[in-house]
Amino acid sequence: MLFRRGIVFALVVLAGSLALPAAATGLSVEGTSFVLRQEGRVLRSPDLVGAELDLGDGNVLRIDAVRTDPQDPTIFLHSFSTRDAVSDWQNPCDADASGKREGFPLPGRWDANGAFHPGTEHFALTCTSGAQAKCIRFGYKPWKQSKDGQSLLPLYEACIRMVRADYCGTGEATTLDGTEIDIYDDRSIQHPEAGPEFLFEAGWSPQGAVCVNHTRIPKNITTQALASHCPRLANALGQACDEATARKLGAVLFNRSR
Repeated sequence: MLFRRGIVFALVVLAGSLALPAAATGLSVEGTSFVLRQEGRVLRSPDLVGAELDLGDGNVLRIDAVRTDPQDPTIFLHSFSTRDAVSDWQNPCDADASGKREGFPLPGRWDANGAFHPGTEHFALTCTSGAQAKCIRFGYKPWKQSKDGQSLLPLYEACIRMVRADYCGTGEATTLDGTEIDIYDDRSIQHPEAGPEFLFEAGWSPQGAVCVNHTRIPKNITTQALASHCPRLANALGQACDEATARKLGAVLFNRSR
């Protein structure tokens, strides 16, 4: 089936995701599932396999397959194809660590500063190879609340900074694909699990690192270079940064690395 959005809009490609601004008539996103309300029926992603979404300007998105995440049955993993007026169908996602090229929609949008805004007026498509999807799969769902009733949005935004090793919070990633990190928080979502070869790296807020004990990939950026690259961290580097200090500085997420 081919269904159209109520407003024609352009396809914008972002790092690790496809962002689709629009107002939908009948089409929405709940969690990681498309929801189509049409003629009294409610169709969700598993019901929409084979459907094509007209993005406008000749761009079309097709849902090729949908499965539940084996680690989280509330997450739907989609296989997508896209085409435009001159190109044939192709999967827009890079392979993730398991070799899968999948993704899912999210209810909301990212702005130019990298902040995520949950809501129903927009949705975004993100690939499992990207930080945005990885953090959802870690449990930091920005539309959810923790057990104590607090929004998980700050942890989601902090997680994206952390996964990318975006210490300054400017959108500049300094990590390498495949690098292992140990993630934990104070909301009982992720717990420290790695062995003694993993040492405290940094504490994170939605704006980036609040302090950095050591950089993840020194050949990409050293703590010395970080001091000049990100002046706000100049006095919060090296031994001046530990978990207790990071917590006092407002960190909502922590990680360890080799």
